[in-house]
Amino acid sequence: MILISKTLKYFIVTAQEQSIRLASIILCITPSPLCRTIKMFEMRLGHKLFVRTSNGLKLTSYGSELYATLLPLYQEVCELEGKILEKKNKNHYTAPLFKLGIDHHDYSYLSSILTSFPFKKDITLEYYSLEITSIDEVFKGGICQAFLSDRQMRCPPGVKHKLLSEEPLMLAVGKGVYSRERSTDELLAGKTLVQYEEPHIGKINYEIDAHLTANNITLERLLVPTLQAQLSMIENNEAIGFFPASVKKFIEEGHYKIKLLPFKFRKKEIVIQRHIYYLEDNGNWIEKFIAPAMAPMTNMMVC
Repeated sequence: MILISKTLKYFIVTAQEQSIRLASIILCITPSPLCRTIKMFEMRLGHKLFVRTSNGLKLTSYGSELYATLLPLYQEVCELEGKILEKKNKNHYTAPLFKLGIDHHDYSYLSSILTSFPFKKDITLEYYSLEITSIDEVFKGGICQAFLSDRQMRCPPGVKHKLLSEEPLMLAVGKGVYSRERSTDELLAGKTLVQYEEPHIGKINYEIDAHLTANNITLERLLVPTLQAQLSMIENNEAIGFFPASVKKFIEEGHYKIKLLPFKFRKKEIVIQRHIYYLEDNGNWIEKFIAPAMAPMTNMMVC
């Protein structure tokens, strides 16, 4: 945002959604800062903007008038901001584009890692389901220069493979529902599980589902596209989630009140492996930038 204030955007989105929770998901923030911003806005205006009802938030008469006045101006400025950014991008030098394929919708989690390192290239994340696309096809014709996966696969000629990291899978729950006296299964039962997408066929998802089935645990699955929104729902005790242990970094940075618990299948930890497959020409760049960003192991080999 270069022309639109945070307060204005928060007010417009909250008025449209009539829900702090839904607005915070769209805005990719937790409900707390959204509530604080709305409260401060009301104090500066000297008027209440929203009232709580059994069906959620409702605009007051003052809030409705303000929304009707600001909405066309907000839309006009949004359009102008888009044109300015488009022009800026056309005139600005862009670094070489690097297409990084993934076989799961882990966009938010990976983006947070990849954007924090000086890669000297613009990286785009491209999703390919390997149930319907082979890794050979992904590398044909330069569709992708590298591919991230949680599984080990046969490499096509000219492609190298590296095991980047290995970490345990954790169960994330709100601190409000956590208790030392409650077992992991008790914390799972009847809950809503947030995830990026319908689980693909793989060892980790098989082990989770096998554990749920063996212990007669039923839960609802909810697709939520961003890590921030997932963590917000877990913090508010609206859901649980399964994450790699390294998500602790984002929980601490965001000050989320979330507890990470070990999750075991047949008394053994479920371990997530991160593999990267890449064209040999990109080997030096992968070694210098991607591997350090993704906490590499010393496991390089040519397939």
